[in-house]
Amino acid sequence: MRKNFAFSLDIQREFMSELMKAKCISQCVILCTCNRTEVYFCGSPAAPEYVDKLLAEYSKIPKEIFSAKKRFYQEEKAIIHLFKVASGIDSMVIGEDEILGQTKKAYHSAKEADTVSHELNIIFQSAIACAKKIKTETALSKTSVSIASLAANEAVKLGGNINVLLIGATGKTGTTVLKNLMSHKSINITVTLREHNPDFKIAANPSINVINYSQRYKYISDADCIISATSSPHTITLCELQKYLNKNKKRLFIDLAVPPDIDSSISYLNDAELIGIDYFEKLSESNNILKMNSVDTACEIIAKETDTLKKELYFHNF
Repeated sequence: MRKNFAFSLDIQREFMSELMKAKCISQCVILCTCNRTEVYFCGSPAAPEYVDKLLAEYSKIPKEIFSAKKRFYQEEKAIIHLFKVASGIDSMVIGEDEILGQTKKAYHSAKEADTVSHELNIIFQSAIACAKKIKTETALSKTSVSIASLAANEAVKLGGNINVLLIGATGKTGTTVLKNLMSHKSINITVTLREHNPDFKIAANPSINVINYSQRYKYISDADCIISATSSPHTITLCELQKYLNKNKKRLFIDLAVPPDIDSSISYLNDAELIGIDYFEKLSESNNILKMNSVDTACEIIAKETDTLKKELYFHNF
């Protein structure tokens, strides 16, 4: 179900534009990450129902079905939720750094689209500032383990001098995965590069082998680990892959995309293992337990910051 709500940037802009056409909605921001799609909005009592209607239309999942899976917050609870999201408390990996950047990007995208006014401006600015404060004053991010670092660690576990093929190195997740891979000396890295992005700075790094995206199947044959993190579904299909597997060796496929990049039937191949986002959710649970003390401190900071925010919102008109 989740992949149906993983809207592209163009669809996100279109979605916000459609929301703003409704008389019941005055402001909106949409936040899409690998494991969440959230719509923040201001409006009349009819607004929530209209948002649900549009979500059903764009995801092609009936409202009656996804309503059982959704969470809905309003007023103060909605504000507190955003603060927790921005600071990484509500993330799959508690304290991860990527979510703050994604929150900023969502807010700036809404500003560019002119879908925010005073309320959402100050709410998002305050949430971002609070997240930075939490990262400075607590240990929440000091030992941050992101999905990207967990993926790199899985590759290292294969042992020896291994070959890793990274598909989608130019994206946000792919770039972070690449940085983590480069911190390990025992890894030989090959990355794909699309023709329309020839200026990607990694291409100048002599320690990294850069190939054209169209050659990805050819290099899978020599790879011990294949990590895919693109925004294009079905980057690797079983039918095409079988044409190039000319070596009997174990291969680890890591799919960090939503919707998935890699055909799930690949896991049925001999000597092939496929892991995805849900695997890393379980892996991160033990890491999250170690951070719970920092979460308590972070929640105290959020309580103080949201109290200050409420006063500013209430007194704005005066």
